[in-house]
Amino acid sequence: MSTIILSGQHLVNALREHCDQAKERIWIASPYIGNFKDVQKIIGGNWMRSHIDFRVLTDVESGFIRHDTYTGFIASPHTEIRSLFNLHAKIYLIDDWCLLTSANLTGMAFSARHEVGQVVSGPEQVVKLFDQWWKKAQAVSSVPPSPSKTVTDKEDSTKYKVLYKLPKYTSGASDQFLKKCDQFKEFASLYESVTGRNQQMVDDGFTLYEEVDYFFNFLYHDHPEMPSKEYTKVVRSLTSREEEIRRYFKSMSYAPGSGLWRLERRDRIREILPFEIQSPKKKEIREVLDCLHCLHSYGWNKPKILAENDPRSIARAWNRLIQAPSINSQLIKEVIGKIKYFGMSSACELIAWYYPEKYPMINLNSESGMRFFGYTI
Repeated sequence: MSTIILSGQHLVNALREHCDQAKERIWIASPYIGNFKDVQKIIGGNWMRSHIDFRVLTDVESGFIRHDTYTGFIASPHTEIRSLFNLHAKIYLIDDWCLLTSANLTGMAFSARHEVGQVVSGPEQVVKLFDQWWKKAQAVSSVPPSPSKTVTDKEDSTKYKVLYKLPKYTSGASDQFLKKCDQFKEFASLYESVTGRNQQMVDDGFTLYEEVDYFFNFLYHDHPEMPSKEYTKVVRSLTSREEEIRRYFKSMSYAPGSGLWRLERRDRIREILPFEIQSPKKKEIREVLDCLHCLHSYGWNKPKILAENDPRSIARAWNRLIQAPSINSQLIKEVIGKIKYFGMSSACELIAWYYPEKYPMINLNSESGMRFFGYTI
């Protein structure tokens, strides 16, 4: 069993990085759990996603979990919190990465104390132990509004000298983008199972997400009644999502080759990006912007993007977006903050054009389509 020792800034950075990239599991054991703002900086927001098995083992009798953190955690329906009396261990299990550490899940521990952690490879024994403790623990259904001041002053005080910086976190956002992606993924899977897909579109080379986007565009623009257009904000109530998908799918027409312009746009964007940052061509930047649907709806932004931004700044920002190991709301907000008049919808479309198998097209048309089929998004 090989080990890696982490401390100081490396400790919190490594934990946050692995939490942000978690694909299946985030299990945490910590007798003291601090305020929600600090906790979000330490573990990010990936735990909110529907496919993440998120478990929190704490001790509400001799330890504490801050009330705002408890409330924030249980707001996600996939969170489980249990209490084990006299828990003292601090364990962070993210997929197959395991951190055994002295640090509680508090801002004070990770930013103001000299803590140490050991990364364990092959964490099967730790997983087994966590599971044993989990079965012994009691489900937590409520916590006191405020724990003992004596205890919090010792374990989670706000009056301390900062030794290490907690990672940045855009509160409430990380990750609305990923949560939306999960909802689109759920819809796409249902759409495929109900319809079997449009085989001509499959033959033409449409990915599942691209076909779903075509379907949403049909409901917003091309169907005679444009039924999703009134759901730009409100969510439709319906009894059978499957029946509605089947009904509107049957009315969607698609002639062979009629959607190839979409695939040509996708292929062209993937040819252009990533840029050579030293000498990006303004013509190619314009080509990419011309491919974004939202900039046709808000056409006045396109010339402003070209006129008021250095091409190298645009190139650096776009490269960062598509080359990141993982994409989340925080990254998107940082990227659009570097380009004047380039907003969230434009960034989400760019991601979808570049990764059509991985990310859905998220814009006004598609979100209205999701609400039309009863999704709160």
